[in-house]
Amino acid sequence: MFVISSTYTRAVSRDEPVRAEHLAFVERCYQEGHFIASGPRQQLAGGVIIARGDDLERVQALMSQDPFLRDGVVSAYDFIHFRASRAAHADLIDQ
Repeated sequence: MFVISSTYTRAVSRDEPVRAEHLAFVERCYQEGHFIASGPRQQLAGGVIIARGDDLERVQALMSQDPFLRDGVVSAYDFIHFRASRAAHADLIDQ
């Protein structure tokens, strides 16, 4: 699994098209089984995603499709690779 962290480089208004595109990207990633959890950091300083996977290059390629990256809302993502050995739900534990 990966913890993916971002820091926003600028504010995004609710009616800005890139926000809707980003939310559609996030929804697609949930539908395809890539994301486990996500949300904004406090004070809307950035975001955090917990994603499935063991291949850093594959997860980086996925995140390169995020409209927030394309439009400069975030300049880069930080990736922390970890193996879940305990979780509230058994299906979240890496086997």
